Amino acid sequence: MFSDLSFVAQLAIALPVLILFQLSVLSILDRRVRLGRINRSLGRMPVRSAAQRRSLLQKIAQVFRKLATETFERVSIMRGGEAETSTVLLRTAGFRSRDAVLIYAFLKLVLPATGALLAVLWFVVARGDRADNWLVVVMWCCGAALVLSKAPDVVLVQIRNRRFKQVRKSFPDMLELLVIASESGLSANPSLSRVAAEIRMFCQPLAFEMQQLVAELNILPSRDDAWRNFSTRLPLSEITIFANALMQAERYGTPFAGAMRTLMRDERAGRLLKIEEQAGRAPALMTMPLILFIMPPLFIVLVGPAALSILDNIMNGGFG
Repeated sequence: MFSDLSFVAQLAIALPVLILFQLSVLSILDRRVRLGRINRSLGRMPVRSAAQRRSLLQKIAQVFRKLATETFERVSIMRGGEAETSTVLLRTAGFRSRDAVLIYAFLKLVLPATGALLAVLWFVVARGDRADNWLVVVMWCCGAALVLSKAPDVVLVQIRNRRFKQVRKSFPDMLELLVIASESGLSANPSLSRVAAEIRMFCQPLAFEMQQLVAELNILPSRDDAWRNFSTRLPLSEITIFANALMQAERYGTPFAGAMRTLMRDERAGRLLKIEEQAGRAPALMTMPLILFIMPPLFIVLVGPAALSILDNIMNGGFG
């Protein structure tokens, strides 16, 4: 009984202390918020502003980039064709940074070792496996290292495919806008620049590539190189046809508006063919649902009553 009373006394003392501590913490936080609002209203920013927090994130990214660069320099991870393939994959996925290949190589080096170490810790610490199961541990370590070594490639391929899908979806709209801009009297470079600004709201990858194309058309000595770079950054059939058509138009002196009108007409014809192809595939695609979900119920409805009637006659005759 006395122990119950002592527990009640402790609880009666602890609750007010906790409430006072909570109220003091809330008052401190509220005071900081009010001071921040007053400083912002008076034009005096607080000490830790958003720019400083952003600079902290930039410092962290800089440290990570430096670590990746030093690791890449000390450990020769990628050479020759593998480095070129990785560069092309990163470029088509939208990563154009100077240190993108270094960070990619650093991840390819660190992730497998991390996966193997985590697998060992999971088996040894969490599960407590003994020495007689080391073969299983080694197999799981190798599997985790292999999966994590392929993880950057899988992620980049998914990003690239999503980017290509977005570009392919927005390409007809881009052609339509180019036709409108060219027929209004704009030449090639102003038309491309204006359309890039217009499509930035619904397709940022294509707008970014078009802006880079305009910059290369103004800077590079050969305009054909700019068009080839554009088709290399976006290796799609539509982009390749678009770049080749405009290269030929500039080479043979075809007006930009006429080339755009021809490309738009061909693109509309191609879209119509794709729609007709999808419509033609519909009966073949409906065959399996028809067989799996429609024919069995129809068979039961048609044959079921006759089967039940025959079974009923057999049962009555047998008992009669």
